[in-house]
Amino acid sequence: MSVAEINGTALYYEDSGAGQPLLFIHGMCGDASVWSDQVRRLSSSYRCVAYDRRGHTRSPLGDVEQRTVQLHADDAALLIETLGLAPCVLVGSSGGARIAFDVVRRYPHLVRGAVLSEPPLMALDPERAREFLGKVKPAVEAAIARGGAPAAVDAFFEIVCPGLWTAIPEAAHERYRANSPEMLGDLLMPEYQVARADLAQMRTPCLGIRGSESLPIFRSVIGILTDGMPNCQLAELEGSGHVTYFEKPAEFEAMVRTFAERL
Repeated sequence: MSVAEINGTALYYEDSGAGQPLLFIHGMCGDASVWSDQVRRLSSSYRCVAYDRRGHTRSPLGDVEQRTVQLHADDAALLIETLGLAPCVLVGSSGGARIAFDVVRRYPHLVRGAVLSEPPLMALDPERAREFLGKVKPAVEAAIARGGAPAAVDAFFEIVCPGLWTAIPEAAHERYRANSPEMLGDLLMPEYQVARADLAQMRTPCLGIRGSESLPIFRSVIGILTDGMPNCQLAELEGSGHVTYFEKPAEFEAMVRTFAERL
């Protein structure tokens, strides 16, 4: 077990392999273990670091009044510095990709490039974001009333990530449910503000990934992102939903490997 004492918490992390560093950032309710398959695939060629974000599984939340994307990005940046990973390649999925985006935005000197799989940058498409939240919010609220925060995790993932939720075993469901306070905390975070005009200022090479079967809001946002960032390419995984690294693992690995090699 490895722990990095930074920013008022102790981040649990797993470090394997050697070579160009890759830092994996998980999404809603996950932890370092969601990246185990990708780390297994890539650690023969790269130094792979995956960690539990603060408040998730083995990393304490710390004395935090308000969770924010920027707080999680500060954690990631300090972890990069503490472990000597800079300049690294970030690999993030969903909420983890939104954190990776903010690291690229505010700490570009620490990053060689970033793989961003469907970051929920809702401010880039407010109309579709309202439609999405109009479905998710009542479902989560009804689930909380019915069975508390763990039930809300099921309700959320059944809408957002059905490809993941129907495929993983019950033990994995329980791991996600155990992180339900962080899901509710994430949903209550202030909206992350980014405008289309801001994207043109971001020059770090990036690869945006989306699933062909993902929800319209996620497909739209990654399209806007890759159109607006000068050095960002778009790749689509046919037949995948929101959790691309899980639903199409071999194809995801190949995309990360090709992107990192080009850098």
